[in-house]
Amino acid sequence: MPDTLKRHLLRDQIRDYLLERIGSGQLAPGERVVEARVCEELGVSSIPVREAIRELVTMGVLAAATHKGAWVREVSLDETVEALQVKAALESLAARLAAPKLKGSRAEMRQIYEDILKAALRKDLAAYQQCNQAFHRHIVEAAGNAALQRTWSSLAFDVRTRFIMDFVANGDALSIAREHEPIVKAFESGNAERAAALLAKHASGLITYLQRLRAAPDPAARPARSPKPEGKKTQRRRSP
Repeated sequence: MPDTLKRHLLRDQIRDYLLERIGSGQLAPGERVVEARVCEELGVSSIPVREAIRELVTMGVLAAATHKGAWVREVSLDETVEALQVKAALESLAARLAAPKLKGSRAEMRQIYEDILKAALRKDLAAYQQCNQAFHRHIVEAAGNAALQRTWSSLAFDVRTRFIMDFVANGDALSIAREHEPIVKAFESGNAERAAALLAKHASGLITYLQRLRAAPDPAARPARSPKPEGKKTQRRRSP
């Protein structure tokens, strides 16, 4: 395998590792992402780590400044609403492309749905969000469109979980979870238009909730966080 390809594959793995840490709260908003520390944690060279950090800056997950390095950005409510609107449109397209391939292939998707349901019953919001992401990613990957998948992945919903988990916590988690079942059935029957419409309806509930939250006086106002000085220990959030 060419060295360039190996480095690119490693970069993707490092990017996903950092996304998982940010999404789980192990790296909190404002906390620095130190290249040397990541190299030490993963036992890798600096080049793929630097490339992964640059990609996350481009995605808007990290911010960076000269002489300050990179740090985790606070994702705003406005950004989340806009990303969800794009995500809904992309997933409707993904449903139309994926439906012929998913027709009758119910086992994996139905298992993910069952996992979502179990997480909702346990009121395990972190597990719910993880399974929910897996469900939607399964559809996008089944579409077989690399450009669509890259764009969907660039929305980085792994790190936008706070508002989404608030929506689930403040609503009927079980009812929200059960919205996935008719989507599974639509794909099982090969009904692309119904699957696309159900995915759009599923997204609209969350978008409407967040738009109402945004319209309220200072709905989720949080002060902008600057990078924490290097060497100072950060109290890390734990996933709910």
